[in-house]
Amino acid sequence: MSGSEVPAELVEAYKRTQYRAFTDYGEVVLHIGEPSKAAAQLVQAASAAGGAFITAENPFSQPLTAADNAVRQDNLRANLTQLGATVMNGAGQGDDPSWPAEASYAAIGISREQACELGRKYQQNAIVWFGASGTPELIVLR
Repeated sequence: MSGSEVPAELVEAYKRTQYRAFTDYGEVVLHIGEPSKAAAQLVQAASAAGGAFITAENPFSQPLTAADNAVRQDNLRANLTQLGATVMNGAGQGDDPSWPAEASYAAIGISREQACELGRKYQQNAIVWFGASGTPELIVLR
């Protein structure tokens, strides 16, 4: 990715990550670039334009303590709720077994711009956005 501060290998790892949202109806697994009927249904059920998969853990991919990550996640959830999002717990799990799953949220009903702003606020390299089609897109933030 030209012009990005995020190493290409890390962007590729994000693209291979499984993004799991835990809904009242079961688990929804998102893969970058692959349409998800379940994600589309979540967006449509909320009468929203789209949703985001976002975390506050491990800013710029630098591991923090579990306690520090928990505080950041609580703050992110409060921000998402203030924006009126429907928030579901989630986890992002890459294919590198040495990196544990990151607690995340699937937030339906916030704009792409709001999702990017929150990603930057919490020092994330990227977020995942999906619109009404339910196709997840990786958005590199720096």
